[in-house]
Amino acid sequence: MMTRRRFLILLGTGTVVAGAAAGGYLALPAEEAAAGDPRIRYGAEPCTQCGMIISDERFAAAWRAGRDERHFDDIGCMIANFRKHHPAGEVAYFVRDFGGATWLNAAAATFVSAPGLKSPMGYDIAAFATREAAQQVMANRSGTNQETWAALIDGLKERG
Repeated sequence: MMTRRRFLILLGTGTVVAGAAAGGYLALPAEEAAAGDPRIRYGAEPCTQCGMIISDERFAAAWRAGRDERHFDDIGCMIANFRKHHPAGEVAYFVRDFGGATWLNAAAATFVSAPGLKSPMGYDIAAFATREAAQQVMANRSGTNQETWAALIDGLKERG
């Protein structure tokens, strides 16, 4: 049988433990925004927009808003997702350099859209670090267009 004294001791001990836990939680450092390049698990991770496994690095894309980071198998998928679920706050958009193995800031990249590029979802858009690199690819393909990030967002048509 529990006495009144024992009950008050247990109640006081529980209050101290709960207060210490709350204070410890509040003392933890706040979450910081993610930094650096996106980290995609190629061959294992699905595209946020279409659900296909991301496997071709040349067309990979990502956006980051604070700690929230989304990965895509096609630049067109990222733009379609942007239109449907525009993230709040400051957003960083990343695209893979078609000719190299580096991430680029989408706003600074040059894009080429060409029917023969064969991107995973058929948007057929590739990103390049320089205009010269984009022009070299355009010289070998017919029906190509060179575009900026802003033009892509405004003009890209939806795919299934």
